[in-house]
Amino acid sequence: MGRLFWKFFFFIWLAQLTATLGIGAAFWVRDHSLSRALTTLDQSPPASMLVESAALTFEFGGQAALHALLQKNARHQIMAIDEQGHDLLQRPVNPAMLAQARTVLSKPSNRPTVLLASSPSTNKQYLLFTPLTEHYPAGELPSPSLNRPPPGGEHFLPMIPLATALIASLLFAILLAWYFAKPIRSLRFAFENVSQGHLDTRIAPAMGRRRDELADLGRDFDHMVGQLQALMEGQRRLLHDVSHEIRSPLARLQVAVGLARQQPHKLEASMERIERESERMDLLVGELLSLSRLEVGASRNDTEVIVVSQLITQIEEDARFEADANGRKVVVDQCAEAVLNGQPELLHRALDNVLRNAIRHSPQEGCVHIQIRKNEGENILTLLILDEGNGVAPNELEAIFEPFYRGENPVGNGHGLGLAIARRIITAHGGRIHARNRASGGLCVEINLPLAQA
Repeated sequence: MGRLFWKFFFFIWLAQLTATLGIGAAFWVRDHSLSRALTTLDQSPPASMLVESAALTFEFGGQAALHALLQKNARHQIMAIDEQGHDLLQRPVNPAMLAQARTVLSKPSNRPTVLLASSPSTNKQYLLFTPLTEHYPAGELPSPSLNRPPPGGEHFLPMIPLATALIASLLFAILLAWYFAKPIRSLRFAFENVSQGHLDTRIAPAMGRRRDELADLGRDFDHMVGQLQALMEGQRRLLHDVSHEIRSPLARLQVAVGLARQQPHKLEASMERIERESERMDLLVGELLSLSRLEVGASRNDTEVIVVSQLITQIEEDARFEADANGRKVVVDQCAEAVLNGQPELLHRALDNVLRNAIRHSPQEGCVHIQIRKNEGENILTLLILDEGNGVAPNELEAIFEPFYRGENPVGNGHGLGLAIARRIITAHGGRIHARNRASGGLCVEINLPLAQA
């Protein structure tokens, strides 16, 4: 059991113990006041008449007649005590009250309230007196009982419900403390497992069917660990892909250096190969650095107001040179007037990467279309870049945005980072990018960006 369990248990049980003792004390005070009331005798004229009536009944009618009279007088109780100190109706007798009655009996009085009645036929005597009934609440006078507790046992009767309440409060305090401490202890063990690298740890099964804040905390923990596991797997996959991509140009560089040494007369060709491979590695490292900065959120500052039409005009002019050189066209079919908040250079690079990818996969004499629409109701700007290529396999539509993924039929000598960088940039600007195949052939890349607030 952890420290939290004992804290829960201690405070909960302390509260229940205090309540139990308070209730017990209230009952004790009440019973004590009733006990004190029993020690007071009724010495009024009506009480004297009742006692005299009971004495005459016993003297002429015997014990049976006195028994019937005592049972009949439910409102005005008359105590009948024999020589052994027992009441005729088996009611509990207060020793202090009995002593007071004997004291009153020993004193002469014109109107006695305590009498010692005798029966000539049985030679039995009863001490008759009346308690002061006005000290009792209505209906709470001692009642006749055939199951009288043993002498002194009445003092232990109040302890039975008190002990029961204490035991019950102890059990409920243990259960409640265990109920709260168990999921927290499971969370602690889960955090310890995750810190040791076990990212497959999940806490939801240990929560059972709980529907409280601790269960919500467990689900949030599982979501966090799942995201962390996906991130770590992505980092490992990225490291593997980077190693693979760098190995190829390094191998070609080594071959070019070896040829330059073995064939000095072909030094110029070897130097061109070395220069080309160095440029490829420099481009790869630059793209990796860009991707890394986007991953850690280094591009979220210094936002500016961007006029979409101006941004698209610049991107179109830059892309047209590459498209014309390869026998392809870039056409802007529709360009809505809109304003964005973001970083112009990053958005330029993201859209340029998508557009160049579309140009690369378009056939000769093909055309890449750009459409820009504005949804005022949802406050979203939609950019569509459509090519006329062969499209992408349905199972690759999401994978093409992952780093170093080039598909089953790659085109060109790219590293598979362009669309991955584009997704990171669009996501950093609060947008979304996805691809779908066109019914007429080719691929459609849709980009959704939030419009600038007025």
